[in-house]
Amino acid sequence: MLIISALACIVSLGYLLYAYFCVGKFHRTIKDYKPASCFQPPVTIFKPVCGPGDEMRENLRSFCEQDYPEYQIIFGVHDENDPAMADIRKIIAEYPDRDITLVINQRLHGRNSKISNLVNMFPSAKHGILIIADDDMRVPGSYLNTVVAPLADHETGAVTCLYSGSPRGGVVSTLIAMFINEWFLPSVLVSQSLQNNRFCFGATMVVRRDVLAQIGGFNALANYLADDYMLGKLAAGHGHKIHLSHLVVENVVKETSFKSMFLHELRWARTMRTVQPLGYLFTFLTDTLMIGFLAGITAYLYTQQLLWPVIITGSIFWIRTLLHLRVQTMLNLRNAGSLWLIPVRDFLTFFVRLASFAGNRIEWKDKSFSVNNAGLMTTIVNSQTDMARANHESMDPALKSVNTNTTDL
Repeated sequence: MLIISALACIVSLGYLLYAYFCVGKFHRTIKDYKPASCFQPPVTIFKPVCGPGDEMRENLRSFCEQDYPEYQIIFGVHDENDPAMADIRKIIAEYPDRDITLVINQRLHGRNSKISNLVNMFPSAKHGILIIADDDMRVPGSYLNTVVAPLADHETGAVTCLYSGSPRGGVVSTLIAMFINEWFLPSVLVSQSLQNNRFCFGATMVVRRDVLAQIGGFNALANYLADDYMLGKLAAGHGHKIHLSHLVVENVVKETSFKSMFLHELRWARTMRTVQPLGYLFTFLTDTLMIGFLAGITAYLYTQQLLWPVIITGSIFWIRTLLHLRVQTMLNLRNAGSLWLIPVRDFLTFFVRLASFAGNRIEWKDKSFSVNNAGLMTTIVNSQTDMARANHESMDPALKSVNTNTTDL
């Protein structure tokens, strides 16, 4: 047992050190980046929206203030009474010279409501380069120039971006931001350094129209929980490169509920477990602080010397602190986590990972689903209300669509 715990601790510590190296390398890439491409084709930005969101109007406004010659924005909602509609209409009125289309369409094409929204929005798209970005993302004015440029290489079929968490008050939002910044982001960079990128993130997915058609369009993603992952996987499966941009977009986090945080992270964990079962199993090795703590306890039980858990845990915490500080520096973050929250955050991540193996059920947008090993969702019916929803999803409801150009408002 002592040897096993020692080996696990050494391997996990190696991961932590390598993650520190990968973050530093990516930081240098950001600093050394010099835009050289004049590739600026017209693009269409899809913004599937479901409110209310955190600082929604500011997030949407950032996409309207791009330093780019020609682009269209499509806002899509399922319901004209959606809480986000007020912000959308204010944005449309604020930018009368922008090519903005609003699509309101109740039709469902599968169990993934975001993808159903995109299917409904797609007929309004004018251009050959398509960009999908979640409604809780905020981007700089150079965003379009940066994410479109890699498509000048015709072997590149899709571009995606990492994202950082920016908490807006409260310990819960800070813990969520720390997970994004100090676990998710470094783990992606480690994976990227070891193999070619084959997946996308919902923060930004840039895809050529012909590549999207080749994989079966948005409809091919309609029942997948990890639609972003699948878009990249399917595109890569057709021989296209998936480019990870050096640009890190901002995810504004204002969550205040521990329960909501747990359910969100559990959904994410079970999603990853279904799409990458073997790789996800080994993510336990990324829980370095927890593994070090257990190794220290094991060493104490064998040696009866308290010095060993102190040395092991203290050394790992010091290196974990260095990673925390390096990420904070790279992302230029302020108040996005404290040193004293590191053990809390890492232990929470560990226990969410344990819980992810206890079932296949996830909660998403006030609905319950089970997710099979292929990543496909099945609606769980718990009540007459849920039964009505499930029946509604299986029907082909009357199409309700409003396409409105800003010049008409």
